Amino acid sequence: MEMDHSASTAVGVALTNWALVVHFGLVVTLLAVNIVLWAGSRRETILTWVLAWSANLLALAALAASSFLVPDPVWMLLYCPAKMVFALLLVRGIMMLKRDSLAMFHLSRNWAIIGSLLFCFVLTIMPTIDRLTVTFLVAGSVLAFGALFSGLRLAKNDAWFLVGATVLSGVISLHHGLRLMQTGEDAAGGAFISSLWFIDVFGEFLIGLFCLLALGQRALHEMTRVNETLESTQRTLRSLVDADPLTGLYNRRRLRKFLEKTKASGGSLVFLDVDDFKGINDRWGHLTGDQCLRRISDALREVFRTEDGLFRVGGDEFLVVVPTMKPGALGERIRRLRTQLAPSGTNVIPISIAAGIVELHPDLAMDEALALADTAMYSDKSNSRRAR
Repeated sequence: MEMDHSASTAVGVALTNWALVVHFGLVVTLLAVNIVLWAGSRRETILTWVLAWSANLLALAALAASSFLVPDPVWMLLYCPAKMVFALLLVRGIMMLKRDSLAMFHLSRNWAIIGSLLFCFVLTIMPTIDRLTVTFLVAGSVLAFGALFSGLRLAKNDAWFLVGATVLSGVISLHHGLRLMQTGEDAAGGAFISSLWFIDVFGEFLIGLFCLLALGQRALHEMTRVNETLESTQRTLRSLVDADPLTGLYNRRRLRKFLEKTKASGGSLVFLDVDDFKGINDRWGHLTGDQCLRRISDALREVFRTEDGLFRVGGDEFLVVVPTMKPGALGERIRRLRTQLAPSGTNVIPISIAAGIVELHPDLAMDEALALADTAMYSDKSNSRRAR
């Protein structure tokens, strides 16, 4: 019976040592990967996890020293606080995924170290097995409930897998603590303790893997936001390049493309010119002249449709490209435009415009269409002068 017990103890010790070696290799690998990532990006979240895995490595070093060098209960005074630092900083890193610019050195490291030192002081008055039990229970609570709280702060689809893995690891740690409370000192060695370390390896492997996945997801989201910002900036720049700065209407850069598209489907080109615009500038000043041009652009937007092309092509010259509109309807819109620009009260400068209309079709070249519309506009201007 004693031989069976000795064999069981030897197997348990061997399994525990093997679990420590595997665990040590895993933590070293995760720490190295996080250090490389932090060196390349200098992100506070990654630095928090670098410190977390460093604390976990220190905890494993204490266990390894107890198992392979000098067995001593004092090693638990190093293992337990280091494990607490690991749990606190790991959860803090999840919280920082929401806002990566948090001042980790003012918030995370300080209260994590202070809390761990207080925890270490409490452990000094406890037996060895109780230290391990309390560490499992407290660290498990920090991981489980801290991760759940952090998950509530994150977006719906933001690193939920990391939150889930951390909660799972916390539940595992709580399970260990409860089992140790039930089994007492007999659980301090043998196959039971070795099984605890193997389960911890699995839980921390998931956490490490999902930490990297969360960082990749965050980088992908940031790249998407940057691309959206660049596209928005490009659209804004294109609109500024294609727009007249005074009136906001299109300039000549956009005209050819709009005309070619309208010619293919059929439409009309309207050439508008302000009568005696020089006289307005000479009598009331250029600032008033600019206000008149903005009045014309506002009236054009109100009279014509959103699909019509509105252009300012010269000082007081405007073009309107009108797809698929009957001549009668187009004439009515020009009459409405003239009515809106007529004076409607005191201190309102009357604006009179001449209009030339040409029908667009695929065989009509752009320069020819502009020349015909210009001729029609001057004909309308001459008729208006004779009528006056």
